[in-house]
Amino acid sequence: MKRFLKNYWPLVCLGIICIAVGLYVARAVRDLPDEAILEQALFKDGIRLKEVHYSQGDLGSNVKWKLDAEEVKLSQDKKTVSFRQFHLLVEPKGRPKVQLKGDKGTYSRQTGLVNMWGNLRVESENGYRAASQHIVFDEKNGLLSTEDPVQISGPFFTLTGKGLFVDLKREIFKIHSDVTTIVARELLSS
Repeated sequence: MKRFLKNYWPLVCLGIICIAVGLYVARAVRDLPDEAILEQALFKDGIRLKEVHYSQGDLGSNVKWKLDAEEVKLSQDKKTVSFRQFHLLVEPKGRPKVQLKGDKGTYSRQTGLVNMWGNLRVESENGYRAASQHIVFDEKNGLLSTEDPVQISGPFFTLTGKGLFVDLKREIFKIHSDVTTIVARELLSS
């Protein structure tokens, strides 16, 4: 027996591994849910995913982005994506990175609108921050807007107001009403 194991030990090990893999596969197949139940779960409310990490950015693209979310749901018609407890990292080529955190959001593939709600916090790599309860991003036109109160701060200023409009392509920035601006004292004295 000793001589047999000495000569054929690789085949014996391979046999043991095959048996272990076979048992694992048999157990996994036995534990699969019924297809009918799975189909109902997928098609009743669309597809629901938990703990999602998604990246997008082509080599020729000027913007790369990463989305981490506690839950992502794709509608049955695959035209609407909703997400909860999200962290979005946007990396534009040649510009500072921007992080966005919030409670929930939806993205419509038809309109290109991203609606985000709940304790939204935006922070750029170069020290600028913004906060609001609701922001709409028009992906097709490069527009960012809200009618809710906003607070924006940078290295030398703080702005608060109600309503916001940003045209990212033309670099236009407007706060609609109730604007309060605070500028750092060091800048005023120089």
